[in-house]
Amino acid sequence: MIRFLAFVAIAVAGFPAAAGAQAAQTVRCSFDNGPARACRMTDVAGRGGVHRMTFVAGNQKATFVGRAQTGWWSGTLNGKPAMGYERNRGNVVFSSTDLQTVFAWWYPANEHGSY
Repeated sequence: MIRFLAFVAIAVAGFPAAAGAQAAQTVRCSFDNGPARACRMTDVAGRGGVHRMTFVAGNQKATFVGRAQTGWWSGTLNGKPAMGYERNRGNVVFSSTDLQTVFAWWYPANEHGSY
């Protein structure tokens, strides 16, 4: 029985999180066009395709709440209205509409593109 449960746990770990579930991942990010650094991302998907993505690196934190449509994102960044675009798969840039805050994140293998 223990072997079976261990197998199930390993198998489930390989699947994306279900809607509403929270899974932390290590990604790369840049705050306000600063240098790239490792950060932890959590992404909670909710009804209507709305995501709550939180990124933390040291004492810096960015939270985007919104949804995507064909490579463009619309929502809020740290509580301010914001838009975002996908440079390529797994590489996204967000900016508040007042242009005061810019945030980018990407999976380590996708910094320079992956299609």
